[in-house]
Amino acid sequence: MTKFSSLASNQIRFLLQSLNEVNFDSVFQELCQFAEYGTDGSILLLQTCFDHLNPFRSDLKDMQPVPILGAVIKYLLEKPNFCTVFSKSLQTVEISESFLENFSNGLQLSLLEKITIGLTLSESENLDTRLCGKNFCVAQIEELCANPSSLSCSEQIQNIVLFLNRSEGLSKHVDSFMQMLSLVQLEETPPFVLTPLLPDEMHETNFLRWNMELFHKGGENDFDAILADIQKEMNMGDIVKELGYGCTVNVSQCREIFSLFLPLTEDTLAKLLGSIARTHAGLEDNQSTFLNFSMALGYSPLSELPPLSSWNIDVLIDTIKHLAPGINWTGVFENLDHEGFFVPSEEAFSFLMSVYKHACKEPFPLHAICGSVWKNTEGQLSFLKYAVSAPPEIFTFAHSVRQLAYIDAINGHKLQRGHANHAWLCLDLLDVFCQLAERGHASSVRSILDYPLKHCPEILLLGMAHINTAYNLLQHEVSLIVFPMILKSSIGSGMILHLWHVNPNLVLRGILDCQTNDVDSITRILDICQELKILSSVLEIIPYFSSIRLAALASRKEFLDLEKWLINNLTTYKDVFFEECLKFLKDIHFGGSHNLSSKSFHQSTAVLNLYLETTATFLKVLKNNTGLVASSQLSEELEKLHASIMDSNPRLQNSGAVDSSTSDGYADDIEAEANSYFHQMFSSQLTIDAMVQMLARFKESSVKREQSIFECMIANLFEEYRFFPKYPERQLRIAAVLFG
Repeated sequence: MTKFSSLASNQIRFLLQSLNEVNFDSVFQELCQFAEYGTDGSILLLQTCFDHLNPFRSDLKDMQPVPILGAVIKYLLEKPNFCTVFSKSLQTVEISESFLENFSNGLQLSLLEKITIGLTLSESENLDTRLCGKNFCVAQIEELCANPSSLSCSEQIQNIVLFLNRSEGLSKHVDSFMQMLSLVQLEETPPFVLTPLLPDEMHETNFLRWNMELFHKGGENDFDAILADIQKEMNMGDIVKELGYGCTVNVSQCREIFSLFLPLTEDTLAKLLGSIARTHAGLEDNQSTFLNFSMALGYSPLSELPPLSSWNIDVLIDTIKHLAPGINWTGVFENLDHEGFFVPSEEAFSFLMSVYKHACKEPFPLHAICGSVWKNTEGQLSFLKYAVSAPPEIFTFAHSVRQLAYIDAINGHKLQRGHANHAWLCLDLLDVFCQLAERGHASSVRSILDYPLKHCPEILLLGMAHINTAYNLLQHEVSLIVFPMILKSSIGSGMILHLWHVNPNLVLRGILDCQTNDVDSITRILDICQELKILSSVLEIIPYFSSIRLAALASRKEFLDLEKWLINNLTTYKDVFFEECLKFLKDIHFGGSHNLSSKSFHQSTAVLNLYLETTATFLKVLKNNTGLVASSQLSEELEKLHASIMDSNPRLQNSGAVDSSTSDGYADDIEAEANSYFHQMFSSQLTIDAMVQMLARFKESSVKREQSIFECMIANLFEEYRFFPKYPERQLRIAAVLFG
């Protein structure tokens, strides 16, 4: 390993020394190969880069940007072992907040990448480094909220959370990020189009801070009084638990003990129920303690208690009703939100529900457990975890006031409702889950949602469409999983139409996510948008990157006049839209540009061919409307791009279009595939020998489609003959060799 480390380190240094503007991409690719050796290889790569480029020197604040180091860190950042790699690489460096700020700026890291760095260091084994990481992360969040860009603070936070979630190595930091976020005062800014409007009552980001401030506002005497009350109320549950199951051996014994704590308030009883629910079984035998306690108070206990394995619910409720006949049982369960309340098991939950049914014949007050987020969020989650999966005879959400209007069938397809207790039709429940996820409990909530995602995903997404929270974190996660399923299903159009009426922003987000994760889904998206008559609305709202592709595809299906659409958008959005059109042309002809993300927009041959057929229309409109753009650089870039495209595809010079069929009698898909082979040949992606062999194979093929492609290509070749004088020299030589 030592020999490998030495050789690898020397090779990395050699690559860094040979680096220049011309070979930047190739050097970067070779450096990235060292990360394929796992964690050790990645650490060696990063440490050697640090040693060679020395980004830790004293003049770091004034350092020039180091593009290669920034590129390496951004590449490693998407690896599942990034946290370990980065922490180990910096373990000998003294970390401070100013160092992190200068280091990040020197490497030109984005805000998202800075936050990721902070979260990574917040898990360091070194206490000082851990604190610096947390403070640095909070500082970035404050900067984000204080200086919103074209995207709102909420939308940027959504993007950060989604980025963390999608990374295997960074997803564990989501809860930490949300907890840090709760400490920052968010500015109210107009939300991005994909962020639903946030009601005033939902602005609870500083819940923890406000409660702490409220706590400190009280005087010292107030604090002592509150503490005395808390101690008094806790004593009942604590003492009853210490005495054990003997407290409820019979009504007379129970009354004598409970009468010590009069008056029995709703708060007191809520804490008592929390205590006995946690200890409904398995409590150690405290007979001697109980008997001694009774004798000390002058009671006449039984000489010996019978074997007891739990609390006697009948005795418990009868005693409470006798000592507090007017008690409001709804109020008791409204006070379950107290420190220490926790439901440890399904049996404990069933026991607690048995207590309620013995005490009160009214339906359980659902608002008590899902009307709002508790202060004791862990306790609330423990209750809801078992409530959602309980049989309806134990617990039900059927009487929920805010309930999803259940759709028995969409396009004749019956939807599964999940549990028989109507849990996933309760909108208040979903609302609370979404808020809990945004307050640092995303992992716990996700585990609870595993069941509906597997057994009733459509119902879950329909419910989530009704919920708006500050960041819509959980709603987007559910949409990422369920929306692609709906898109591919037989009920897709019906479901999407219903979602569009309920929450169009969720549909738009689903469309963008599907297009990003499965680019070939764009054809299905187009068909559904056209069927539901929402194509124009979708094109108007989604980002240009997606709308241009959707419009190009729509024009090939004659759903849209592409030329008119392009002119309208150029007139309105000018330079910005012009530049996006150029990016689109670069992408479909040359596989993208350096401006695109590392996950370039790759599509199937069929979709790419449809895009290619719109090239002439794009070039025509852009060239005829250069007067609409202020940037001369864009006009120059168009000229260069136009020349490059003509050079790689001379057929575009002939009659000015590839989006009209050159050979009558062939289906569009046959024509498209034939054109794609010519494009590959003229752009040197396919050799002439390979083309000849393929034509010979298609000619003799027993597959009718391949014979049709052969005939179409031969017909096109002879039709192109009259345009050969216009071909560039290189393409003319290729055509000459092909003709023999």
